[in-house]
Amino acid sequence: MTTPRLALADELAEIRAEIARLKARETALASIEYRFPTVPVFRRGWPMQRAARGQEQIAHAHA
Repeated sequence: MTTPRLALADELAEIRAEIARLKARETALASIEYRFPTVPVFRRGWPMQRAARGQEQIAHAHA
């Protein structure tokens, strides 16, 4: 059950072509990176800090 040499060569050629495509895309994206504003990943209040269920019940009991 060996794979023919031609099939391996074809697969390697596809992989190399995909790598070249990804490198070109990386270069293109890097060249336009400065045009876009910086978007902060973490915003104040995100993610929401939720109290544990037991703490919520205690807070409501004292209110």
